[in-house]
Amino acid sequence: MSKKFNPALMIIDLQEDFLPPNGSLAVDHGRDIIPKILELLDLSKYGWKAVIGTKDWHPEGHISFASTHNQKPYTTKTFRSPDKESKQERLETLWPDHCIQDSFGAAFPEEFAIVFNKMVQDQPVPTALVKKAISRTESIIQCEKFLKDHDITDVYVVGLAYDYCVLNSSIDAADLGFNTYVVKDLSKAVAPESNIDTEKSYQEHNIHLITSDSPELKKVEAQY
Repeated sequence: MSKKFNPALMIIDLQEDFLPPNGSLAVDHGRDIIPKILELLDLSKYGWKAVIGTKDWHPEGHISFASTHNQKPYTTKTFRSPDKESKQERLETLWPDHCIQDSFGAAFPEEFAIVFNKMVQDQPVPTALVKKAISRTESIIQCEKFLKDHDITDVYVVGLAYDYCVLNSSIDAADLGFNTYVVKDLSKAVAPESNIDTEKSYQEHNIHLITSDSPELKKVEAQY
C-alpha cells in the first residue's frame, strides 16, 4: 500500500510592498519569481490538493513599524512578551510602514491576483487567502485548520522573503507535523549574503530545501 501524499502549495506574501521597484520593503529580484509561481498554479500540470496565499495585513500604527515608535526603519527595539506571566523580552527590528490594510502596497501584483483570486472564487481545489493582521498565532491556527481539514501531508512553500516570512511559515508548517519543502528559486531573500545562516535555521527544523527542478516537486506533477 502506497503512503498517502496530499500536497499543498503555500504562497507567502507576494505583495507590492515587497516587490521592486517601488515597494517600501522591496526584495531584490522579487518580481522574477512570479512567472514560475503562476506555472505552479496550473492545475492541469500540478496536483495540489489545496492552495494557500498569505498576506501581511497590518493596521496603521502596527507595533512592528518604526514610525509607531518615532524611530528610524531598521533600528531595533526591545519588546516584552504579551503573556502577562512572562518576563521574557526580545529584540526586534523595526520596519518601514508596509502592507497596510487595503493599501496598494498590501495588494498582490496584478498578474498573480487575477489567477489566485479566481481560484479563491471558483475553488477548483480548496484555496484560501490568509491575512496576517496582528497575531501571528491566529494565522498559524487558520492555516493549520485549513490544511488538516483537507488531509494535507506535504507543504511546498514559495514567496517572500526567504529569510523572514517564508522561513517562519515553513517552520510553523514543519512544527505542525507537515513534511515541508521550500522551493529556493521561487523565493528571494532580504539579505542573501546571510543565506548560509538562514539555511541552518531551515535544517534545524527538518525543512527540505529544493528547486523547481527537484524530483520532490516533479512528484506533484505526477498526481494527474
